[in-house]
Amino acid sequence: MRRALALLLTVVSPACGRNSAPPAADPNALTPAERAALATQSPLPKLAADPTNAVADDPRAAALGQMLFFDVDLAGPLLVDSERGKAGELRKLSCHTCHAGPALDDPGKHVSIGGKPGTRNSPPVLNSAFYTWSNWGGKFDSHWALALGALEKADVMNGTRLAIIRVVITQYRAEYEALFGALDPALDPALGAALIDDKRFPAAGKPGMPAWDGMAEADRTLANRVFANAGKAIAAYMRLLVARDAPFDRWIAGEDTAISAAAKRGARLHVKHCKVCHDGPHFTDNKFHALAAAQFGAGVPAVDLGRFEDVPGYLASPFNAAGMFSDAKRDLAGLVQAPEQRGQFRTPTLRNVAVTAPYMHAGQFATLDAVMAFYNVGGGRVDGITKAAEMQRLELTPEQLTDLVAFMQTLTSTTLPAALLADTSR
Repeated sequence: MRRALALLLTVVSPACGRNSAPPAADPNALTPAERAALATQSPLPKLAADPTNAVADDPRAAALGQMLFFDVDLAGPLLVDSERGKAGELRKLSCHTCHAGPALDDPGKHVSIGGKPGTRNSPPVLNSAFYTWSNWGGKFDSHWALALGALEKADVMNGTRLAIIRVVITQYRAEYEALFGALDPALDPALGAALIDDKRFPAAGKPGMPAWDGMAEADRTLANRVFANAGKAIAAYMRLLVARDAPFDRWIAGEDTAISAAAKRGARLHVKHCKVCHDGPHFTDNKFHALAAAQFGAGVPAVDLGRFEDVPGYLASPFNAAGMFSDAKRDLAGLVQAPEQRGQFRTPTLRNVAVTAPYMHAGQFATLDAVMAFYNVGGGRVDGITKAAEMQRLELTPEQLTDLVAFMQTLTSTTLPAALLADTSR
């Protein structure tokens, strides 16, 4: 019996092998080139050092920065009635006010609402320390300079640097001096009498206000130093706001079931159509492009010239990386305002894009589907704006657009330690 069964298997098995169909090819399998291209986008690496900020990675600076990030005493009065409160009210705004959503943005609002409604969308703070440039038009080259701009801008926090340094002196002096030394070594130990002397250091003021402009130059420099250091502490805190391990990262690491079949098809489309600008582990080339997305909404100008408008302010700022308050000077030679910058905006990251609606620099699109439709036709058209060469019609089918959205939804990771999101202000 055993010999008969063995003979039967010998005869039948080769026949079965010859007649059986080969395994079906996986339609979602990426080519080696596609897989290699996607592998360059994961995982998120360690943050690069910020030589312009000597305390960028000092835990004490991050602790102070967290206090300042949540402190409503840094803001000035509301300028108009809004959902934030009544015009003239104080203690209604902090950095966290417009950066409180899942990715630390202002979900659902097409523009920020601070001292008054702004003209641009509040970008997410989560993972933002990976950017080379801050702000939509690149007006800041560091997070500490960005924080200073937001603190004083009327439609964000409407504060003034003199009022802000008073908060630092009266509420956080011990933490500040542990990091940066005595606030005024020349006058210490009479420091408090120096920096809160209303004659030398008025209670409120910033450039363009008589209270500030009338100060002695040496006193303005001292105040600017304290102001810059406060920004550097906030930046140190923001460097901790990094979320990793999105489903996409797990898929690239070998977990094949981490993303859906539709997302895998979308990954292939991303490599072909999107990666040219949304490249690298942070899914951005850190450059500026003109998409010609038309603007709308109450108070929003018909045209925002983006980088073209922001470059002059950046170059003139005493807080840029080439200025006296930078801990490592950066050469800015060659950067000038140029006509081709008109309408250019920084490429935003695609990480966490599924939870940061609305989209674009002024929140023009409510959904990712609308964004995909915009790109599918090659962008928009705005008078006076020359679209980037990359903006070409994609001619994708509705099913392909859905797959692209499915892929972008795999880039979400917003989990942070609860302690990092606690209000520690005084």
